[in-house]
Amino acid sequence: MNRFFKTKHLGAVLATLTFSALLAGCGGEATPEPTPTPVPPAAVVMATATGADYPAPDTATLPATTPVVIATPALPATPTISIPQVVEDEGGCAIDYDLDLAGYPDLQAKLGCAIAETNNSPVAINEFGAGPDYNRFMLWFSDSSQIYVLLPDQTWQSYADTWVEGQPELSCNPLNGPPSSPPLPRRGFGKLWCTVDGLQETLGTIEREERLCQHTVVQRFEQGVLLACFEDATIRYFRLLDDGGWDLVTVQ
Repeated sequence: MNRFFKTKHLGAVLATLTFSALLAGCGGEATPEPTPTPVPPAAVVMATATGADYPAPDTATLPATTPVVIATPALPATPTISIPQVVEDEGGCAIDYDLDLAGYPDLQAKLGCAIAETNNSPVAINEFGAGPDYNRFMLWFSDSSQIYVLLPDQTWQSYADTWVEGQPELSCNPLNGPPSSPPLPRRGFGKLWCTVDGLQETLGTIEREERLCQHTVVQRFEQGVLLACFEDATIRYFRLLDDGGWDLVTVQ
């Protein structure tokens, strides 16, 4: 019994060694069994490299899909932008006053809006009576050949200038002294002074000779005329109102 078992066992060992020797002689190793390719789930449909699709899933076996509602945040309201409307001032003036007249205080309040452009035609001036605070004048406007007589009661009168070249520069000499200017006014001023009744007594004589303003600015306004007479470092603003009044502002 033991001899049979040993003989059988020995035969099995020899067979194993013979098989191992054959493998070693071929130089190879035992080939591993291939790993089976997993089959995709029935719920997934994919295209293979050759373009074939897996069978469509059985929709009867799929669980019901619950739609997901994503709340959209409310957008902020569009802000309202108020754009101020530029409205032309109803009290605005169509014509600007000349900047050389800006030194006269409360210009528009006293004269209203300018209704004509600036005039720079020559203007002659002569003071009457005793200075330095003169309160009576004659003004000659070359563009209209008018002479304005500014009286001490703050009223004015205007006259046409009728004096022409060739007439005597001194029209009269009530002083009965050597005729000279000063004290006698001459040319158009002197002719008025000599011919208008009562004007000599109202105005008196002159201390300075008549002359042209070095720079003249005249502008017409709704309520009258404003004259700026520039002399050296002094500006005299004469306001001649349509109602017959006048006033003077001196700026040094």
